[in-house]
Amino acid sequence: MTNPQEDFTSRGWLVAVATLAVLIVVSFIPPISVGGVSLRRASIISDLITIENNTPSDEVLAEAAPEIDVEEFEVDLEQVAQTVARTTATASPTGEATSASWEGIFDEQPTGGEIEQSTPLPLEAILTADYSDILPEDGLITSVEEFRGDDFDTPLNRFYEKLLAGQEPVRVAFMGDSFVEGDILTADLRELLQDTFMGGGVGFVPFASPFTGFRQTIKTTSKGWTPYNIMQRKSVPEPYVGDFFVSGWVARPAAGASTRWEMSSKRRHLEECSRARLLFICREAARIAVTLNDGEERIFEFEADDVVRQIVVEEERISSLEMKILSGEAGFTGIGADFDSKEGVAVDNFSIRSNNGQAMFWSSAAVNAQIHTMRAYDLVILQYGLNIMQADRHNYSLYGEQVEKMIRYAESCFPGAAILVMGVSDRSQRGEQGIVPMSSAMDLTASQREAAEKCGASFWNTYEAMQRMGGMTRFVENGWAGKDYTHINYAGGREIARQLYYGLLQGAQSRSRTLRQRMEDAQPVLPERTLEIEVPELNIDTLITIER
Repeated sequence: MTNPQEDFTSRGWLVAVATLAVLIVVSFIPPISVGGVSLRRASIISDLITIENNTPSDEVLAEAAPEIDVEEFEVDLEQVAQTVARTTATASPTGEATSASWEGIFDEQPTGGEIEQSTPLPLEAILTADYSDILPEDGLITSVEEFRGDDFDTPLNRFYEKLLAGQEPVRVAFMGDSFVEGDILTADLRELLQDTFMGGGVGFVPFASPFTGFRQTIKTTSKGWTPYNIMQRKSVPEPYVGDFFVSGWVARPAAGASTRWEMSSKRRHLEECSRARLLFICREAARIAVTLNDGEERIFEFEADDVVRQIVVEEERISSLEMKILSGEAGFTGIGADFDSKEGVAVDNFSIRSNNGQAMFWSSAAVNAQIHTMRAYDLVILQYGLNIMQADRHNYSLYGEQVEKMIRYAESCFPGAAILVMGVSDRSQRGEQGIVPMSSAMDLTASQREAAEKCGASFWNTYEAMQRMGGMTRFVENGWAGKDYTHINYAGGREIARQLYYGLLQGAQSRSRTLRQRMEDAQPVLPERTLEIEVPELNIDTLITIER
């Protein structure tokens, strides 16, 4: 015989009452922090009772805690300046001890950190620049601001003049975070500048890194290398931890390690590379094989030293280059390769994931200075901020002080280069009303701009440029950015690159007009009248006397 079905109704009510009682008790538990994350008070009776909360709000907590760790990135700028001065004074960028070339071309190479013009720049090209057929209306351009007062001869103006002259190579270092990783944005900026001012090649690339496959603008095949990133420097063995360039990557080779680079057609001008430069350190005597365009191979030998070395290859068209370590791998540090042309613009992408800019202080000032003597920069762009921006933080004064140090550090390591601070990009977050802009982007932008102004550098407002295009929400809607509402993709990079290009182009055109006006103002003005000059009559006797 079966038992009658049991009635669980009473038990259900008991469970419900017990659950309600627990939730009410939980409502009175104050907010707590777990692992540095503040948890809100959980209250299901908040509409019925008011609980006095003496615990600081999330916003107050965010403002009270420092936005960055300064001590870990401590830097002595005076010591950096001394190191750079000492290194530059003794550097031999074209000497036999540091350099080798494919065809003995070093008479044509620059030999100083701050390039002196060997010949006057062509005035006609500089004075007649007109980009009105390219530029939109001034009201639609996010201009590059320069904080040098009435100074006429500034690094930024010298950069503009070299662009306009089109006579010597112009090199741009774009230092940033994951926002430009994989040549996002910089690929299009490079292409646009090379469209207008000539040039070719992809610029700087590391010997090896985990992200080479992500980068579309060059194909890199590395074998036998162990790459190290500057953000993990605490785990990097000696001496590699002291060999970092601002690129943020070094690589240690095993016996027979090799890297092959193949130029890409993903952007215009990438295949128009006519010069390649391999940069490395060899603390043991080394033999290196270099193969050009999958054809001729040459062997280069270097004695042991701790200075930066280079192998320079020039060819009408470089489609591929391969290097292989034949010996000396134990003392070898691979820094990277550089692909450009003998004239026009080169743009180097130095993106370091999770970097707020302070990682540059961990790079070697001596390495930076040595490489600058080999291939001097005219403009250094600093694109940082995403990694320290918080939704509830509005005071970024401490980070602003660090941006000032970044500017001073870049000025020391790359003497003569103009420094352009690129403000933080727009960013959105999901709130109770859906996707809303992160207002703290404006506060961070203000701190970055103030830092540039204090240092007499220049500034470009990325946030303003993105707002002109509808902001991050519109970027995501258009497929220009990821659903994290933080990172742009290649399509979004193209849009921002175009706006930055317009800002630089506007600055160059303005410089041309200023120079032309100054020259016109300096011309003497003669009164409009006829000058009557009496010429004495000469007879044959007078001419004979004069001849005698």
